[in-house]
Amino acid sequence: MHLRYVVKFPSIAAVMCAAASVSLGACSGSDPVDDGVVAAAGEAQELTAESAEALTCPADVPHMDLRKSFIVTKEMDPAILAQDAFKLETVLRKLITSVGSDQTPLDVYRRWWDTQNVSTSAAFSDAIHCNDNGLVDGNGFINGFPFACPRAEGALATTDPFVDGPNFMEPVALVNRFDLAPKDDAPEGGAHCGEYRIIYAKKSGQTNNLDRNLIIFEGQLPNPHPECGVAACLPVAEFWASLSTMTDEQRAEKLREFYHDGLDGFDPVLQASNFMHSTGQIRTNQFMQFPWTLREFKLDVGTDSADNSVRLFFKPVTVKENPFEGLFSSSFDPNDSRGVLFQSSFLGALDGLVPSDDDENDISLRTLPIPDVYNAAESPVDPSKAYSAQLQTNPAFMTSIETALDPILQSRGLWPNAVTAEDAADRAGTQSCAGCHQLSDSGSLGGLHVWLGHDPARQPNAFVHVDELGRISAPLEWKFLPHRAQVLKSFIEEKSCTTACTPTAESASFAAASAEAPLDGAEQVRTLGGSTTH
Repeated sequence: MHLRYVVKFPSIAAVMCAAASVSLGACSGSDPVDDGVVAAAGEAQELTAESAEALTCPADVPHMDLRKSFIVTKEMDPAILAQDAFKLETVLRKLITSVGSDQTPLDVYRRWWDTQNVSTSAAFSDAIHCNDNGLVDGNGFINGFPFACPRAEGALATTDPFVDGPNFMEPVALVNRFDLAPKDDAPEGGAHCGEYRIIYAKKSGQTNNLDRNLIIFEGQLPNPHPECGVAACLPVAEFWASLSTMTDEQRAEKLREFYHDGLDGFDPVLQASNFMHSTGQIRTNQFMQFPWTLREFKLDVGTDSADNSVRLFFKPVTVKENPFEGLFSSSFDPNDSRGVLFQSSFLGALDGLVPSDDDENDISLRTLPIPDVYNAAESPVDPSKAYSAQLQTNPAFMTSIETALDPILQSRGLWPNAVTAEDAADRAGTQSCAGCHQLSDSGSLGGLHVWLGHDPARQPNAFVHVDELGRISAPLEWKFLPHRAQVLKSFIEEKSCTTACTPTAESASFAAASAEAPLDGAEQVRTLGGSTTH
């Protein structure tokens, strides 16, 4: 059976799954299958044959509104974001319940922000603190790289983000990142169906630029049939496309179901496992202290030492696709072998930084091997720490980069020095959190690429791509969202014509193998959209 029949006809999907269970032991493990369902399975072939006549190839994709199918904001859809389903307290409770914990959302939230405090002035003695791996000159350490410790955001460990007031964390956007699903030819191909995000903003930031804090829950949705490859994600793609054809009330309910209940055959986005090791993450944009910085967290589960109960917690981790800026410098610690290894690896990643087309969305660091070895503990918005600024102190590395660029430029049909060593560093910077949000301002990246930075004439005019009022940035509106729309449209058209794939017993073993794969750091993900960040 063609996989898309499962999408268009969900009632038949259940029958097909039961039939597969009988012959291949698929879908539901070793549970016995009802005889009536088995009998019905025999009728599925006739039903799907008739249904096939009604389908077109390629599929007729409806017009997709960028503000309905790719980002839903407080500015445009305040009623959708105001639903109880997307309040931070509700979301945290859903995540807590998914691991069988009896913690309160407030306790989990406060312990999360206690990670920004040193242990001697912490709100919770048994929480993670920023000096757990040592403290040198006001810096803690993750992955052996420094990050500011403590931070002013540690004060949030004693606040209540669920009540109206300056500390209230308000949902401002829902974001579709289907484009982050891995390609089938990637080592992790078929493992998941992209990321689906909820952005929250501290209410004080609406009026006080020195008291801003934004958090982004980025849930990675697992593919229920990874043995079928990314084609099994077609129902997810069609779901987001269909939102443009619905009324506001219908969209509100469908989005609630997608995040909380899941599509037929798919997990909901809001379960803790979608934010853990090798899956999604939670990222923060922290403005309560200079310099503004971006950090990353994973959910993890432990036990309470007092009563051995399950405890969900936020764990600080490296910021992905953000090599530590000092690795570009000539002054990096000579006793740390990562300096030499990174500079050698970076030369091999230049091919991805200079794509053959003129689309800035295709610039990527995805060819950098073992990237998490090099990833930083935070991504500060400090021009002195921009990659190109650090590179300028290292003329030998600059020469090596330009030598390695020569054959790449020739293969692209570009003139000599069309992309310089500094351009290459700036291209890498566009993939970092601080670069994408602020440091990579509008301007040429060399060759055919010009980066679209923030527009000073509109809001938000700096720092964020979605602000406290739900307004979106110029790069998001004019560059990133149209690219994601094209990726989704092309995917639906292509997969409506792909060969058959019936879910099999391989699914469970494939999923288990995927869960054990070290996707966080072994190799960059090759995604449908090209880039793994914006």
